[in-house]
Amino acid sequence: MAMQLNPYQAPAADSALGPELSPDEAPLASRTTRLAAVILDGLLSVVILLPLQIKFGVLDNFPKIRPLPAVETAAWAVAGFVLWLAIHGYFLATRSQTVGKRLLNIQIVNVTDGRPASFGKLVLARYLPTSVIAHIPYAGGVVNFVGILLIFRDDRRCLHDLIAGTKVVEYRSGAPASTSATPWNLPPA
Repeated sequence: MAMQLNPYQAPAADSALGPELSPDEAPLASRTTRLAAVILDGLLSVVILLPLQIKFGVLDNFPKIRPLPAVETAAWAVAGFVLWLAIHGYFLATRSQTVGKRLLNIQIVNVTDGRPASFGKLVLARYLPTSVIAHIPYAGGVVNFVGILLIFRDDRRCLHDLIAGTKVVEYRSGAPASTSATPWNLPPA
């Protein structure tokens, strides 16, 4: 029997991804690419936060800046985190990527199943703990520095990845965009 042509059938296309990979087989992002993404994210934050700090006098008498009282330091830490969320929140919620990771085609996924991590997991388990630790005088800097050095392990996971159960992989356009029904991974109302 001859194969009939269906003019209404969706066109078939060859996969640009090559052989079908399971989500947990995506290659790990290189250390260099991860570093470049963090630098891009940091520059973006500085471009926005630095003018605010100048406007509010945080950098008066530069380079002899006065130490800020603890309450003011905490307020700037919260403001910085909120600003960071405002900058990266959309891509974190929809693609498990920051702006830098989006530009460099890398993505944060769960270690267990290789699927994109939920927004809640990224914010509450991956970024918030290390942000809080960073503001502990003396010890915070040391802990975060050691946490970053963990990227030189074979699995290339830093402290924030170990806390959240995530890893960073090369982004594949055929991978699911998000695992969460809503950004907080709660069932829809």
